[in-house]
Amino acid sequence: MPTRGVQPHHTDVAESWSQPDEDDGSTVRARLRVHLWIYNHSLYGISDQIEYFAGAFGHNGYTVSVGRKPVDMALNVVIENFSSQTRDTLIEFCSRTRKRVAVIMTEHIDFVARRILIHGDPLWTDNDYMHPAIQVERLRCLMSCHQYIAFFMVLGDLPELRNFAQMMVGAEVRAIPFPRIDHRHQHERDEAQPPRYDLLFSGYVTQYRKRLLAEAALPGLSLTSPRKLVSRKKRDQLNRLTRIVLNLPQREGWQWLSLMRVMAALRCGRATVSLGTHDTSRIAACTYQLDLHDPGWKDELRTHVADWATAYHKMYEGYCRMAADFEQTHPFPHDMIEYWAVTDRVRAE
Repeated sequence: MPTRGVQPHHTDVAESWSQPDEDDGSTVRARLRVHLWIYNHSLYGISDQIEYFAGAFGHNGYTVSVGRKPVDMALNVVIENFSSQTRDTLIEFCSRTRKRVAVIMTEHIDFVARRILIHGDPLWTDNDYMHPAIQVERLRCLMSCHQYIAFFMVLGDLPELRNFAQMMVGAEVRAIPFPRIDHRHQHERDEAQPPRYDLLFSGYVTQYRKRLLAEAALPGLSLTSPRKLVSRKKRDQLNRLTRIVLNLPQREGWQWLSLMRVMAALRCGRATVSLGTHDTSRIAACTYQLDLHDPGWKDELRTHVADWATAYHKMYEGYCRMAADFEQTHPFPHDMIEYWAVTDRVRAE
């Protein structure tokens, strides 16, 4: 069953997400319901986004629900990933109810020098992470939903969506500040099962990631990877059985850290070490990034494994400082949400 504050709207949402019991004192917001409508995704693929969403909105005083169907009397939020069929489902709902949705963006889509870039490369660039035809279809369907979108959300500071409003004319993009993460104290780790592995990678394995996994398999270190998508519960269990969580870029030249992977590790009391990235986004403040051209990177990786508890404490402190600083410059978009509630005729419960 879901924990207090996060309401299940349908029983097909099998996992639960926590959010703080206290809000910021706004009794209006505390009764305003925001519903994450996850009809266009498998649960395994978006569990971290749900965790972030529920934590951030719950901490800011909103009632949060998650389900496979929309809720007429709530503000409905969807996560980008539209096919022709799921696009039509969204348009039918918005047309019938005369409401709009907010869209959480997860892919790196930029508009630079009059060119659309997907994951940093021009549209139609071939790769083994997302087929070019899927890239184009997702973008085409997103654009055809434009008039039904109240605004776009970014969880934290990624994706950047550079010049997005020039591509989606008039688009409003708002950042959702980083949610609070509870610290896992020493006694909690002592009571848990001791680590079984030194290193873990739990993401989808591309050809480039396969190569990096082989390089990270150092003598004397144990490395595990399920090599497929697993549930949030299983992933968190693996995180707690591991000393250090690995982040691996999808392909050579990939510019960004996986924000959700780093946060998931911190929630489990683990630090993340990223191989071959040079990211300068906010989450870099709580991630160890190793330069594979540095001859000492393997020794540094061994050091983090050996002193994994200290590595976690340092990265947790880095996250707390970063999150507080980010919220100062990107406050929670209450104004946008409250205006959306007025235009969509959604009242506090």
